[in-house]
Amino acid sequence: MSLNLIHSRRKRLLKQSTLLLLAASLLSGCSLLPGGEETLAPPLIKPAQEKFDSVEVKKGTIERFFSGTAVVASKHSIPLFYKDNGRLKEIHVNQNDVVKAGQLLAELDMGDLDLRIKLQKLNLERATLEFSKVKQAGADAGEVRLREIDREREQISLDSLEQEAEAARLTAPIDGIVTYKDTIAAGDSVTGYKPLVSVSDPKQLYLVCEAEDPKTISPIQFHMDVEVTVDSTKIMGKVVQSPSSAPFTDNKEQAERNAKLLYIELNEPSSKLVMGETVQLHIMLEKHDDVIVLPRSGLRTYLGRTYVQVLDGDRRKEVDVEAGIMTATEVEIVKGLEPGEQVILNN
Repeated sequence: MSLNLIHSRRKRLLKQSTLLLLAASLLSGCSLLPGGEETLAPPLIKPAQEKFDSVEVKKGTIERFFSGTAVVASKHSIPLFYKDNGRLKEIHVNQNDVVKAGQLLAELDMGDLDLRIKLQKLNLERATLEFSKVKQAGADAGEVRLREIDREREQISLDSLEQEAEAARLTAPIDGIVTYKDTIAAGDSVTGYKPLVSVSDPKQLYLVCEAEDPKTISPIQFHMDVEVTVDSTKIMGKVVQSPSSAPFTDNKEQAERNAKLLYIELNEPSSKLVMGETVQLHIMLEKHDDVIVLPRSGLRTYLGRTYVQVLDGDRRKEVDVEAGIMTATEVEIVKGLEPGEQVILNN
């Protein structure tokens, strides 16, 4: 083996040894740090303390009430209609018109009835003259009776025509206000017993509340007190008909309507009430004083269980409770809590 080859091999082995020593020192790290210095441990992070949104248990007042609107209506409203079919000549009034008893409201087209009545009056007048003539002439009883019969016959005919004319006229039965008028126009057909006009007494008023959801008024009972607000003025009244006190009916539509209606009368008449206007109602359903009241967000339920979470030091614990009156924002706690405890709210 030549000397050059041996020398080259030695240099390569020396280089490999040096690289191995450097790698070992990097892995151990000991040879690169100053003598006696140790590796620092990472700093300890203190866990954040859990924060609770809580409320102190206190006693107070809770109430459940119904709040809604009602329309001022007349207790004495009379619908007017024709008993037989016909053709309308004219309606002489409009809705909200003030009318007097006996005032003509509507009439049917009766053709030449007016002419026939005039002619019949002349027939009656002639028969009356004939009767008077034979009676004054001293005619026998038979002749007098015949003329009397003629007069009575003409009178009966006239009465019949006048009754027909009266039946074609709708007149106001009372002093009042027109609260309904059909959209029918002159010349249209009239259906028997279908109301054309309603007249209402503005002095006999009550309040009618129609609820969209029957459940909202189902707890309301007959004769409950009602606070009525009219133009910022408070007036007291009472429930005179609620769904539970409505008359029984076999009519399904009427029964469903009764389930949505409240009727209220004022304790004292008020000049502030105007028929057709809307007023505000406030009806107290339940009220408890000096009871534990919590925000609804503090009450929890799970699988039929009702409970709250209370603070116990820096921890929470579950406590079963019994709820009483419940509103949209508050709940009465009948059993399970004492004043001073801290109840955790749901977030």
